[in-house]
Amino acid sequence: MRTRLTALAVAAATVALVAAGSSGARPGLPELGMAGKRSVTPEVAGYLKQHGPKSVVECTKALSAEPAQIIDCDTILPNNEPDIELKAGTTSTIVASSNDYDSCCDAFNTSLDGGVTWANGNMSRLDPRRTGSDPVTVYDAKHAVWLHSSLNYLFNNGGGGRVCDGDLVVSPSRDGLVWDRPTIVSDGVGCDTKPVEVFNDKEWIAVDNNVASPYFGRAYLTWTAFFALDGAYQRSPILFSYSDDGGATWSAPKEISGTSASLCEFQSSGAAGECDENQFSVPAVMPDGRLAVAFENSQDQSSWSAAGDFDDQYLVVRSSNGGASWSAPVKAVDLVDGAADYPVNEDGRQSLSGYQLRVNSAGNIAASPTQAGTLAIVFSDNRAGSASATNTNVYAVFSANGGLTWGAPVAVDTSIGDQWFPWVDVNPKNGKLGILYNDRGASNGALYNATVAEGTPGSLVKTKVSAAPSNPTKSRFFKAAVAGCETCATFNGDYVNIAYGSNGKANMVWTDMSKPSDVPGLFSQFVYYAQK
Repeated sequence: MRTRLTALAVAAATVALVAAGSSGARPGLPELGMAGKRSVTPEVAGYLKQHGPKSVVECTKALSAEPAQIIDCDTILPNNEPDIELKAGTTSTIVASSNDYDSCCDAFNTSLDGGVTWANGNMSRLDPRRTGSDPVTVYDAKHAVWLHSSLNYLFNNGGGGRVCDGDLVVSPSRDGLVWDRPTIVSDGVGCDTKPVEVFNDKEWIAVDNNVASPYFGRAYLTWTAFFALDGAYQRSPILFSYSDDGGATWSAPKEISGTSASLCEFQSSGAAGECDENQFSVPAVMPDGRLAVAFENSQDQSSWSAAGDFDDQYLVVRSSNGGASWSAPVKAVDLVDGAADYPVNEDGRQSLSGYQLRVNSAGNIAASPTQAGTLAIVFSDNRAGSASATNTNVYAVFSANGGLTWGAPVAVDTSIGDQWFPWVDVNPKNGKLGILYNDRGASNGALYNATVAEGTPGSLVKTKVSAAPSNPTKSRFFKAAVAGCETCATFNGDYVNIAYGSNGKANMVWTDMSKPSDVPGLFSQFVYYAQK
């Protein structure tokens, strides 16, 4: 469920957090600081339809020759926040996963013929009381198994929106159609407002599919663990675990976000220099087996736009021994995404001008499969705009030495309208980049498209991939119900995704809001797919 913007206490609550030492206190709005960046909120908690414990194929769908098409086929209820992965070394087997509001769980959309026909169904979950969230799927070539990571948690609809027991789980599948009961990688503790809570959030998973790597077949999982005492945010370090047996068992979770007196000055509760107020980690595996993990951190007080603004920085930690040990964090780039840099929507979340959608600045890190040690991080922020008139742009930073040092940000798209939710992959045929993102174009009107920029830094060709524009101001679901924006959606996921096949074609998925719903004048929310 997703985002870099939720309260670690009750999702919609406002909690003042007292910092250690002389750093002062956290502001009260849940959007400010890392305390407001846990992803689960009432509007994204699913509709808790009961089914399970096994996965279920609900329907199948054949696509026409149109360039971009919906791959959902179950009901009118929404799907969003998609991920996509291809079976290593092939172009025929594709799995796209997403939030599914027709069920308890994450949805899978699996194609065995290169995206022509799709089977749509639901992943398993731990038990009938839980819902699934933050869907990510990868393929493990050594063990010939798909691995789907997810957040499984309890949601108390009658208890003021409290969530409980945020477990991080992984479900395996041999064929992408039948998914086994999940294995718990990290067990959550407690509920919001309880004396002690540990809530796992925003995980990402990667597999070393490089045959020559000493860690071939090792699956890596990173995530944020939000710690709270009596409902008050304490810290949110990045945790790490790995599996060498196709996801059957996992190593004991350990913190990897490290310490840096210069980069992590501000502390809510931790020891001086601890880089433990983080979110949105993504691991990337290099061809020689080296590992880099990028994540957002809000503790570099000297780089904030203003006092108490909590702008993020992207930090990177590295491992050359399969995750046994980790480097100290290094800064990749400073972001302009603080409390005063964006408008705030009805739910207290950062948004965009004329919208109620919650947004975040995060993107991902990707490793070049053709150039060892070459890494790219993409992100969006509002350095070109203001809270009263947003102009969020997509940027990228690059490293040629395995993440040790990083260059200056390179603009991907600086159109006057907003661009957000970027995701990058590297084409294995030519080593060029592909960056998918949401795009309002030349002005901030009501509509957005899915756009991909392909090429090399400074020479990217922009292509619209959605067949029709999306309209989040006329939404069937997740309505803000505020004056002047009554039918504006507050949520359409926290990311989009792109994955190249071995043939050099880009496979792309995004949350699309162009399909008319059952209510005249309002639009549905589904996952769309395109190949280029």
